[in-house]
Amino acid sequence: MNLLPGQCRVYWADPADEQPWHQELLSAGERARRESLRRPEDRARQTVAAALLRLLVGRHLGEKPAGVRVERACTTCAVPHGRPTVPGGPDVSVSHSGDRIAVVLSLAGPVGVDVEQAQPQRDILGVARLALSEAELAASAPLDRDGFYTYWTRKESVLKATGDGLRVAMTKIEVSAPAQAPRLHRFDGRPEVVEAARMFTLVPGAGYQGALTVLGTPSAVTEHDAAELLRHQGEGL
Repeated sequence: MNLLPGQCRVYWADPADEQPWHQELLSAGERARRESLRRPEDRARQTVAAALLRLLVGRHLGEKPAGVRVERACTTCAVPHGRPTVPGGPDVSVSHSGDRIAVVLSLAGPVGVDVEQAQPQRDILGVARLALSEAELAASAPLDRDGFYTYWTRKESVLKATGDGLRVAMTKIEVSAPAQAPRLHRFDGRPEVVEAARMFTLVPGAGYQGALTVLGTPSAVTEHDAAELLRHQGEGL
């Protein structure tokens, strides 16, 4: 599996795809992170996401997955929980929520992916007032749950592509309304991001919303099921 220039591939997985040998692919820091998580489902999500990232990059680079170097340095603290990067490899991004895990490899430029499980009990209007601009709230009134999560995933995918994460307030950016094709309209103080960003709606399944932002012009964005890759140890560690 070799990416071609301009390609961007999204791979979907489920925490239920976890296998015992996946833990052998984790770095010391990732193992420590796994052990710090109390709930088995959280440990499974973290493990599958980290293992899948190494399996995919290893296949692309022709290296054993366990030897793939993934850096997660944070710009504000010493804890290795920042955006994953692969020195000498493709641009990558990871997101997980509920039973959906997304891992993206890109040769089209920096990339950000976000997937969110709709939470019925969440106060979407309260959160929306903190995350959406006045123009966005007006454009989508009345805001329903799917609309809220469409806005959220689009915005977070932008902030992950730039590497800012949630250190930048979501109100500093504006994206298109949920019923419209995804597009970045405004990023305060960062016009170059608005010009470079290409956004895509993903299909993670019922009950979920997903979005992708590439800071470049991808020739193709495709989605794939990673279950088979995760179930077989034949890739070699």
